[in-house]
Amino acid sequence: MTALSKYVLRQHASPFLFGLALILFILILDVILQMMDQVLSKGLGFGLAAELFLYNLAWIIALAVPMAVLVSVLMAFGRLAADNEILAVKSSGISFVRLLLPVLIAAAGLTVLMIIFNDRVLPDWNHQARNILANLKRRKAAVVLKQKEGVFIRDINSHSLLVQRVDERSNKLYGITLYDSGRKGFPTALHAAEGELEIFEEGRYLRLTLRDGEFHRIDADDPQQFVLGTFEKQVVHIEDAERGFKDYRSAYRNDREMDVADMYATVEKTHVDEARAFARMDSTLEAFMVDAHVGGEEMGARAEELVRRFDRQWRMQENRERTRKSYLVEIHKKFSIPTACLVFVLLGAPLGALVRSSGAAVSVAISLVFFLTYWMFLIAGEKLADRGFIAPMLAMWAPNLFFGGLGLALLRAVAEDRPLLGWLQSAFRRSVQSAP
Repeated sequence: MTALSKYVLRQHASPFLFGLALILFILILDVILQMMDQVLSKGLGFGLAAELFLYNLAWIIALAVPMAVLVSVLMAFGRLAADNEILAVKSSGISFVRLLLPVLIAAAGLTVLMIIFNDRVLPDWNHQARNILANLKRRKAAVVLKQKEGVFIRDINSHSLLVQRVDERSNKLYGITLYDSGRKGFPTALHAAEGELEIFEEGRYLRLTLRDGEFHRIDADDPQQFVLGTFEKQVVHIEDAERGFKDYRSAYRNDREMDVADMYATVEKTHVDEARAFARMDSTLEAFMVDAHVGGEEMGARAEELVRRFDRQWRMQENRERTRKSYLVEIHKKFSIPTACLVFVLLGAPLGALVRSSGAAVSVAISLVFFLTYWMFLIAGEKLADRGFIAPMLAMWAPNLFFGGLGLALLRAVAEDRPLLGWLQSAFRRSVQSAP
């Protein structure tokens, strides 16, 4: 590596770390604000909250690195241009492209590292984060109990609980029956018209508030004595409830929680399922045609059944098609976003030379504008691909093609020392002259 290449790369080191730190701070702050309500409202312990935050860092890093590359390239080449160092290098007979070459090589290495990160680290961390969020939802009592409406929940320490109806929005329980067998003798039964259940300490402590109810108890010393009472409000504290509300860790993985090999295997499986489904449809139709001579009402009933069966098969085929496209979109995304490191070098270097500003504010502002535009392109492409309007590969690579083309145009203008608008006018004039 030449002294010039080392010098150019050193000019990018500090801006890259600055841009990465700034972008990480912005994205992390957004995640913390989103997590705060979940953590505070569900009594999540500090350890699990820190674990959730750690696993969310994966997608933050995947987005922050390409943005930091754009910031660093804009700042470095902007400073080189402002100090007339680019002009001095060109005067020595060294082209702007040669000046850019070590940065492109470094960006290529970073692209490879980010592809490996997106394929090996990001899916597992996304999976762990989703499991923790699923547990957070389960810690909201209404969500936990919604699946248990009308069913006795036993072995909650020394209690058994029955809830007839659950309102998830208000976190209210209706038609509550609680049996407490923790005391000597017969269990005490409490019935309440409504109440709330709160879960604390990651499921180890429950607080059940009952309203407008009554209790039934048989005297332990004299079973002939039966006690009946009413209450407006009763609070029941239940400890060591892990057996009733334990953590849930799902083995299922969606497209954002799988590596490329697993997603390709899923895509191939949908192809196989599709072929088998069409084979079954063909065999069913052939059997129907063979028996077409039966006629009468029986034939009409068989025709209706055949139409219903084909309709079900076709809906299943549409679901398989959507699944395949969503996985293909995610596969291409794992490569296209890291490749943005190269694209942003092609875009940021000539843009920084044209802006000629060494200030961080200008570079960050320009970077945010371009990256937000890039991200909107990516999201729109993903939606269109999922709905089948465009191919998944085109949807995920279109932003790179667009910004890469823009970067090459800027690079040519800077390399040839032509005003950008003048270069565009010349290109337009040549295209008009070459037209028939």
